Amino acid sequence: MCRAYGLVPVGKGQAAWGFSVVCADGAAAGAFTAFLAGAAFFAGAAFGAGAAAFFAGAAFLAATTTFLAGAAFFAGAAFLAATTFLAGAAFFAGAAFLAATTFLAGAAFFAGAAFLAATTTFLAGAAFFAGAAFLAATTFLAGAAFFAGAAFLAATTFLAGAAFFAGAAFLAAGFFAVAIMFSLDQFAKSTSCLQWTESDPWGWRRTPSP
Repeated sequence: MCRAYGLVPVGKGQAAWGFSVVCADGAAAGAFTAFLAGAAFFAGAAFGAGAAAFFAGAAFLAATTTFLAGAAFFAGAAFLAATTFLAGAAFFAGAAFLAATTFLAGAAFFAGAAFLAATTTFLAGAAFFAGAAFLAATTFLAGAAFFAGAAFLAATTFLAGAAFFAGAAFLAAGFFAVAIMFSLDQFAKSTSCLQWTESDPWGWRRTPSP
């Protein structure tokens, strides 16, 4: 039952027509409202699906970008670590090679210095001892020659002195013999009555003068 809220009463035909018009308008409004609601729903659903697809794409993009960035970061970090390790290994290998080269160079230097010092010292010592031996031999020969010369000079002087004294003795003996002979001759001449013996080796016997 419909109530008239301050409206003019109408007949049943008008009422039916009006009701039908109202119902038709209501149905059309409901259908339009339902269409708009469905359109809004589908639009919202499409928007939601688009938003979901957008957020899903954004999440996928963010996840992919983050994953790739993290992978690139860790790959770069690993490459940097590997490069740093290789650089450190090359540095320590170079340092070890340089230390070994320096050690070998120092060892070769000290070995050469020791060999040079030993060779120089040995040759200098050998030359010194050879010179000392030569000097000693020369000194010994000079001393031997000196003593031989001194001995020869002494022997010559001795022989000369002996010859001199022998000559002096011979001369003295000859002089004394002549003096004795002369004295005996004078004595024989001064003594006329001297009896001569049979032995007259010097011919002192004189025939008496008449």
